[in-house]
Amino acid sequence: MVDVLLVLAMMFFLFLPINDRRTVRMRLCMLCALLAVFSISVTRNHVAPAELASIVAAH
Repeated sequence: MVDVLLVLAMMFFLFLPINDRRTVRMRLCMLCALLAVFSISVTRNHVAPAELASIVAAH
């Protein structure tokens, strides 16, 4: 659900009209920040916990 909201926010900033240099800079910064949060969210959700064979065998 969070990933869908992040993608929608990126699409919103992608289709903003460009009026001046400040708008372009704000749009680029927001897209980069949202992309960074999205990539962290995707990698954090799909990482399985690591189990070492020696620790599992000891229990």
